[in-house]
Amino acid sequence: MDVKPIIVIALIISAILLAARLSPEMSTEQFREGKYIHVNNVIVEFNKANATVYVEYRLSAFAEAYIFLFGSKHLEPKIKEIFADFQEVKIREIRSDSASLTITNIYRKSDQYSLHESREFGVQPDTLTLVYPNGRRSVQDPKSTPNSFYPA
Repeated sequence: MDVKPIIVIALIISAILLAARLSPEMSTEQFREGKYIHVNNVIVEFNKANATVYVEYRLSAFAEAYIFLFGSKHLEPKIKEIFADFQEVKIREIRSDSASLTITNIYRKSDQYSLHESREFGVQPDTLTLVYPNGRRSVQDPKSTPNSFYPA
């Protein structure tokens, strides 16, 4: 009898149980409808025509185990899904609890102002923070980014 598949299955089960035990207490409602990611915070820092975006999230216990075994690279499609309404998204770094991205051509210029038109999120974050060159603004439970303008 080959012992290798039994060891692999035992390791997978152990990783799932370990992830469930180590993960912070969270309501299963956060992961309803088959969603395995809960987005806590999105920070968008505007910089000329582009923006740097930082995303903080929590994964379900099963997703944590999966990422533990196979790596955070498998989160890339889900992270891109959050920003599906944005046109040019490049992922810079993905971790098991956060990611950083660059979104290019996020606004259009009008006279002396930079205009950012509202874009919907694929997964709704708890908090959205927009950091402009001249200040910041936070929004709770946004479904999209707000229409914004700021001096160019």
